[in-house]
Amino acid sequence: MKNCLITGGGSKFGSLITNSFVNAGYQVYLITSSPNNYINIPNVSVIPVDWKNLSLHNIKNILTNLPNLDVIFFNHNSSALSLKKFSKNQIQNLKDWQQNYFVACQFPFYLIHALKHRISTLTKIGWMLTDLIKNPVDDQIGFADYIGNKFTNACIMQSFAQQFPAIFFGITPESVGNFSDKDLEKANYIVDLIDSTTDLNGHIFYSNGAQLDF
Repeated sequence: MKNCLITGGGSKFGSLITNSFVNAGYQVYLITSSPNNYINIPNVSVIPVDWKNLSLHNIKNILTNLPNLDVIFFNHNSSALSLKKFSKNQIQNLKDWQQNYFVACQFPFYLIHALKHRISTLTKIGWMLTDLIKNPVDDQIGFADYIGNKFTNACIMQSFAQQFPAIFFGITPESVGNFSDKDLEKANYIVDLIDSTTDLNGHIFYSNGAQLDF
């Protein structure tokens, strides 16, 4: 059985991704703030986290009992800003903003380095991204840190692809979140894309397999 580590796959569209990996024959190690959703679910080992208080110290606990990994997929999202935060007399708590950046961008970076002995040249390591990194739209501009974090992760992914002996990629799934049959189909296609595509390294893919020119 192949082993997959997923972050942020305990709820919403991430849960569909988790279930799709299980159905594809993976043992999933799930880092999530929603552990109760996967209690006693076969082939899912839950690693609970509190994203608001996550630190580098927690990485040591995450590593405990992890096997060699075939896939690592960073699906978690973190954003501190919204359009209303830019209104007069509004401000974002700096500590929360910094924590969101750590969770979104720095945590995956350090986790990959901490997992170096569980990663082989064939391990596939991906980020859930967004095409907003190339085509931001007006109603999303207020979520500036979300778009910025996704852009940073795309650059981190491509930098790892050039330097680290593994396979790095990104996925941008377009609009999801309604838990429709189309979302389930999209999750299944994403997992199949990850599982079966050989030329992943350094590329960003839409859920239909087309590449995002980044």
